[in-house]
Amino acid sequence: MRTKNKEESTPKNLNLNEIEQFIKKIKTKPLTLVEAADYLSMSQSHIYKLTSQRKIPFHKPSGKYLYFYENELDEWIKEERNQNSEDSSQNDKEPEDEEEPP
Repeated sequence: MRTKNKEESTPKNLNLNEIEQFIKKIKTKPLTLVEAADYLSMSQSHIYKLTSQRKIPFHKPSGKYLYFYENELDEWIKEERNQNSEDSSQNDKEPEDEEEPP
């Protein structure tokens, strides 16, 4: 019986993004609502509110239970941070001088 050496079992010349995507594919076990709430440090009721508003990525395959994927939650957090930083930078800009109506 022949055993595989490392070169045969591992793809060659992977960059960091490809490695991260490969790891994300491996970690595909979904989180339950309780696990997602713990992962995000939020209450379960707040998670329900976000799902009902379609503000957070979730899956409901059976129509009954909610499931979440860590990588999707991580991306959602990054998007929220970017959006909040953009909003705050727009608020920091001084308003242009506007003429008051006579």
